[in-house]
Amino acid sequence: MSRGETRAKRATAVVANLPRHIAERELKLIQRALNWDEAALSVDEVCNTPGPGNIVMLELECEHVTEVFTGFGEVGRTAEAVAQQAVDHYRGYVRSDAPIGEYLTDQLMLPMAIAGAGAFRSTGLSRHATTHIDLIRKFLDIDVAVVDSAAGSVIEVNIEIGAGRFSV
Repeated sequence: MSRGETRAKRATAVVANLPRHIAERELKLIQRALNWDEAALSVDEVCNTPGPGNIVMLELECEHVTEVFTGFGEVGRTAEAVAQQAVDHYRGYVRSDAPIGEYLTDQLMLPMAIAGAGAFRSTGLSRHATTHIDLIRKFLDIDVAVVDSAAGSVIEVNIEIGAGRFSV
């Protein structure tokens, strides 16, 4: 239900069959936008792939959870726009005190539902997660309660069968 203390922050820019300077530009924007130490930044060059591409990954490792935020390259999209996408997701997460980002929620629900109970706090629910809730309710005949916080920045998801409950 909480992140715990921050242990590490890392940014990795991956380029496949593209020039290294693309990854370096992405990391430069991240370093400037988030004021991260250069030691937290790395480039990964992949050469043995069928096509070109790039991705930026920001990793925030905390005591109880690690979240990864991504920006994906596409034709015509600048390196800076790719990095900015990841930075925006990261900033949205750290503004909240919820431990779970919206794109991890659907990954937690099914194991909790099969176990019969669970709860977590999230920054939000993606459309995929809300569909996942509907499917869990239909196939497993259990209750999934979603409670918005007063501030609207944290959502609590509770899954229960009978009296059993645990929290993640």
